[in-house]
Amino acid sequence: MPPCTKPVKVKTPAGTEENIVPKKVWMLQPKGGKGVKIGLFQDPSTGKYFRAKVPPEYPECAP
Repeated sequence: MPPCTKPVKVKTPAGTEENIVPKKVWMLQPKGGKGVKIGLFQDPSTGKYFRAKVPPEYPECAP
């Protein structure tokens, strides 16, 4: 998979909205369901990792 390069606007666990480039994006799709794309992000202020939903048109990527 190609590396992630485009930033996404997400709400961090600290409560602020920031444009962050995800570390990894993958598809979660239950059997027979539509599915959603999830991104793994790192909070710039605390350094903690968190997951958030990304837009469906964002490509799947990994480091």
